[in-house]
Amino acid sequence: MHLQQVLGALAGVVAAYLLTRHLQALPSTFITALLLAGGSVASGRALAPWAWWGVMGAGCGALLGSAMVVGQKIQATDPQQGLGLRLALLASLMVAGAIGGRSFSLDAAHPGRRPPKDTLRSASALTTGIFAAVVTITFLHSGLDQARTVSSRLSTALTILVLSLSGPGWLVHLLGNGLRQRGTPGGASPGRAPSGPPAAAGPEERNR
Repeated sequence: MHLQQVLGALAGVVAAYLLTRHLQALPSTFITALLLAGGSVASGRALAPWAWWGVMGAGCGALLGSAMVVGQKIQATDPQQGLGLRLALLASLMVAGAIGGRSFSLDAAHPGRRPPKDTLRSASALTTGIFAAVVTITFLHSGLDQARTVSSRLSTALTILVLSLSGPGWLVHLLGNGLRQRGTPGGASPGRAPSGPPAAAGPEERNR
């Protein structure tokens, strides 16, 4: 079973990374946004372990591939001429982040779904592992200087992309929780009976 999970994650990472790595910046980021939004919706559902890890791998691999492309594109573009492109990149990721925040909020409120913290923890660990693998492969292929350049560029691009995702996602999550609590009588949590004074014992119970 563990081998199937590893193979599922590896297949998702390789396929999504190669796809997004060899596209232009905007299509690459748009596909990444679709994969991340779809993955966030599917992450809490009842999936086979290998399929769940495949979804995680596809999202993380696409994020790393887009970060490589975006880092190269922004570095090679005149800052004054690339404003529209940068806005479009961030907008697509912000929409994906908002969808993810809403999905995670629903998963957290549903006791039968996978907790969002498990998804986020796995995605973070997988992204870190892919980052290290990309830098290491670059070092083996092109030497230390090129690996240092790739590491710096990738780290900067990832910081921007992840913030574009997590900011709207966290905001939508907070708004969803606030609206759900406001709609629950007495401000009680969903699925939990409101607290109150115990009911008076009936005549039969007093006579026992």
